[in-house]
This record gives sequence, C-alpha cells and structure tokens, in this order.
Amino acid sequence: MQCENYFITRILIDGGSSINICPLVTLKKLGKGLYEIKDGAINMKAFNGSQISTIGEIVLCLQMGPTWFDVDFQVIDVPATYNMLLGWLWIQAAGAVASPMHQAEKFEWNHQEVIIYGDCSNPIYSRQTIPTI
Repeated sequence: MQCENYFITRILIDGGSSINICPLVTLKKLGKGLYEIKDGAINMKAFNGSQISTIGEIVLCLQMGPTWFDVDFQVIDVPATYNMLLGWLWIQAAGAVASPMHQAEKFEWNHQEVIIYGDCSNPIYSRQTIPTI
C-alpha cells in the first residue's frame, strides 16, 4: 500500500475490528505531526481486553492497486506489530474481500477484479526509490 511518498508494509486487515488504527509511530514516519490529528478521541478495547483512549483521528489517502482510498484512522500511542490496521468499515466501503489465510485482498475497481497480495517478495518493494515503512 502507498501513502503519499511511502510504501507501507505490515498492514493488518481485520474484519473483526470496527475501526481503522494507525499507531503514532507510523504517523511520525509518514512525516505527520500531532497538529494534523483532529480531536475526537474515543475509548476502545485493546486486543488484551484493556481499555485505551485514542489520541484522535486523521484521514490518510492510501493507494491500493490502481485506486486511491481516503481512510479515517484512529491514532493510538501503543507499540504494535503492524503499521496500520484496516477494519471492517474500510473492507465494506471498498467492497473488498480479505483472505488472511492467503494474505490477499480482492475488490472490484472500474469493472475489473483487483487482487493484492501481501507478499513482500513483490518486485515493487525491492526496486523502489520511495521509502518503505
């Protein structure tokens, strides 16, 4: 996935999550400042069952395959093993079908089926001039 001038790897697509999450460390690597985060903190339940508050919300323009999506993210300041989490709201809005087993997602764009694989051996990652997060 691409966001502005960066390729982003380690994206978790989770049909069980009701929100899209961007860890603060990822946002900083994208060159975004805290001033760009809108107020609107919410309380959410973390994977371990604890309650945490988000910092706020930010909209990022992401490119997947041939198309761009404006995605609303809640920003959290916790360590994460992923760079972004896309939840069921994004999956539904994109009309995507996510397959964690095959590490792929599929959606229709311009009357064509688009399949994006999560394989990091894809040549776009090894021959890039754009920084990868």
